[in-house]
Amino acid sequence: MSHATPVRVRFAPSPTGYLHIGGARTALFNWLWARQTGGQFILRIEDTDEQRSTEESTRAILDSLLWLGITWDEGPDPDPARFGESIGPCGAYFQSQREKLHLQAAERLLIEGKAFYCPASEAEMTLPDGKKRLFSPYRDLPVDEQREAVTKAAEQGSGLPLRFRCPRNTAIEWHDLIRGEVRFDSEEIGDFIIWKSSGQALYNLAAACDDHDMEITHVLRGEDHISNTPKQLLLYDALGWAHPVYGHVPLILGMDRARLSKRHGATRVEAYREMGVLPEALANFLLLIGWAPGGASEALNRELFTRDEMIRFFHVEEVGKSSGAFNLDKLLHFNGLYIRGLSPEEFFERLRPYLPTGWLEHRGEDYARCACSLYQDKLTLLSEIEQNAWYFFIDPAIRSSDEEPPDAEDPRSAIGYYDAQAVAKFLTGNPDAPRVLGGLFDLFDKCADWTHDALTPLVEGLCGEMGLGKAKVMQPWRVALTGNTMSPGFYDLLSVLGRDTVLRRVQPWIETAG
Repeated sequence: MSHATPVRVRFAPSPTGYLHIGGARTALFNWLWARQTGGQFILRIEDTDEQRSTEESTRAILDSLLWLGITWDEGPDPDPARFGESIGPCGAYFQSQREKLHLQAAERLLIEGKAFYCPASEAEMTLPDGKKRLFSPYRDLPVDEQREAVTKAAEQGSGLPLRFRCPRNTAIEWHDLIRGEVRFDSEEIGDFIIWKSSGQALYNLAAACDDHDMEITHVLRGEDHISNTPKQLLLYDALGWAHPVYGHVPLILGMDRARLSKRHGATRVEAYREMGVLPEALANFLLLIGWAPGGASEALNRELFTRDEMIRFFHVEEVGKSSGAFNLDKLLHFNGLYIRGLSPEEFFERLRPYLPTGWLEHRGEDYARCACSLYQDKLTLLSEIEQNAWYFFIDPAIRSSDEEPPDAEDPRSAIGYYDAQAVAKFLTGNPDAPRVLGGLFDLFDKCADWTHDALTPLVEGLCGEMGLGKAKVMQPWRVALTGNTMSPGFYDLLSVLGRDTVLRRVQPWIETAG
C-alpha cells in the first residue's frame, strides 16, 4: 500500500498508569500519519489486566491525549459523562468488552488443531539447565486427552491455559516500515499461551483479533513490541487473515542513552502539563525525537512547526532507526519560544490555572494581567509565574532567625521574603543607600504623573546630581521593592506597583539602610 493511501492506524494504551512520554510520541506519529493521508486514527483501550487497569488511568490517558490535541476518529467517547461508551462502527473500543470476539478466535484455533490445552506444570516447562522450555511436551496431546485434562483441572477448581501450536523450524519475516527486513525463527518463539487458565485472552491474541476486526492497515508502535509481532503474524496466518503493515519506532532514551525512566525526570505527559509546558510545544518537541525531514523537504533545518505543518511534513519513512534522547533543556527552550509567540490575551488565559489563589482579587484582574505581562518574555514554564511575580501581590518580609533558610535548589522557597545577601549588599551594607532611597523618595512623593515619561527624568536627574550610575540608584530601590536583585525593567516595576505601594515599601528602609 502506498503511504499516500488513507491509512487506518491505532493507538492502544493499557490504562495501568499515566500516559508515558514515549506513548504520547507514538500516538502523535500515528495521528499525524492518519491526518496526512486522510485516513482514520483509532484509539483502543487495552484494559484486559483487571487487577491493574483503572478508570482513573483511562480518564488520565484520554485527558492527556486531548490536551495534546490528539483527537480520535473512533474510540472511547471523550465526553466524561459517557465514560465507557464508544464512538465508531467497530466498537467496543475497550478491549475488555471484546471478549466474545477473542473467544471465537481461540475456539477456532482449538478446533482446527492450531492451539491446544496444556496441562504442563512449571517444572515440566523448565529445562535441566533452568531455562524456560519453549515447546510444550503436550503439544501433540490427542484431543480426547486434552479434554480429560481440562475436566480434571475443572474438578480441582482451576483451568488450563490454551497454547498456540507454533510451527517448528519456520521463518517469520516481514518488512518493517522503520527497521527494514526483520526475521525471527519459530524455534525462538515456541508454544506461547493465548488464553489464560482463568479464562481470558492474552495480549497477542486479543491485539491480533482487534486489529483485524477494526481493519487496521498499519501498526506503528514502539520497538519494545517487536517480539510480539512474530507471534501476531503467526496468529494472523493461522486464522487466514491478511496482516497489517508493521513499523517499530525506536524507544526514547535519557541523555545518558539509558532507557527513559523516572530517574531522568518526569515521564508522564500530565506532569509536563502541571509544570506549565504548552501542549503545542510538547508535541513539536516529541515530533523531533526520532523524526527529521528528508533532504529535499522545505522543512529541512527547521525546528518549530505549527500543527498543520506537522501534518504536512511528517512522513513515516523519515523516522530514524536510532533512538532519540529526551533533552529537557531543549523542551524548555521550545516552550519559552512558544510562550513568547502567544498573543498577550492568550498568554494570560494560558497562565490562569497557574496563578495562586488571591492574585486576581488582590487589585483586580486588570492589575494581575498587567503584572504578569511583564514575564511573557522571561518564562520557560507557566508554573514559574509565582516565583517570579509574587512581589506584585505580596509585600516582601524579612525572614526571622527561627525560619528555615531558602533552598538554593528551590526558587519557590524565596517567595515572600527579602534575600539576605541582596539586603546586605544594597541596603544595610550600602553607604549610599540612605541618600539614594531618601532623595528619590522625596521626588517620587511629589510626582503626580506616575508614568515612564515622568519618572525617567527624576531618576536620571538624581543620578547626575549624586554622581552615581543608574545601577547604584536603581538596585537599592529594586531590592527594597521586590526583595531581590532581579525584576522586570525598573520603570515597569514602578509603574505597575503604583505610587502608593512603592513609597510604602521603601519608606521603612530609609532609616534602616546604610
